[in-house]
Amino acid sequence: MKKLFLAAFAVFAFASVNAQDFGLTAGYVNNSFDGDDSASGFSIGAFAVFEISESFSVQPELAYSTSSVDDASYNLININAMARYSVSEKFNILAGPQLGFASGDIPDALDAAFGDDFSSMNLQLAAGVSYDFTENIFAQARYGFQLNEHVDGIGSVNTLSLGVGYRF
Repeated sequence: MKKLFLAAFAVFAFASVNAQDFGLTAGYVNNSFDGDDSASGFSIGAFAVFEISESFSVQPELAYSTSSVDDASYNLININAMARYSVSEKFNILAGPQLGFASGDIPDALDAAFGDDFSSMNLQLAAGVSYDFTENIFAQARYGFQLNEHVDGIGSVNTLSLGVGYRF
């Protein structure tokens, strides 16, 4: 897991050198487990923006989120690739895949119970919006629908994230 994180960080760092914008994000995250329980927490991350045209860009991201329910933790290291369409000068629509690797008490318990039938990978399709308050400061809201399951028949996690960001 550490090697994967370091490799993703190296790719992100190299890519951000050629990006038009890059910055940091932070915010609230809520993970919904199979629609029953939910866990609240926070996320932090970094992103780069590659402008394809005046109204379309690609936004790769590297983020860490943590949440807990009943003193059990659920952590994700996410590698996201969001497409960003500018509806107006300040309002954007976001959509794309989010690839996360889960750790913490909840994934550890599932791994202990199901062994090889457990997957720590969390593949989501996310959609959301962002609003630019200034050239540097923005807010975003996003919902990710998990496409796979951690364990067959159980273990899907959908994610709501609300955050703010700063572009350098």
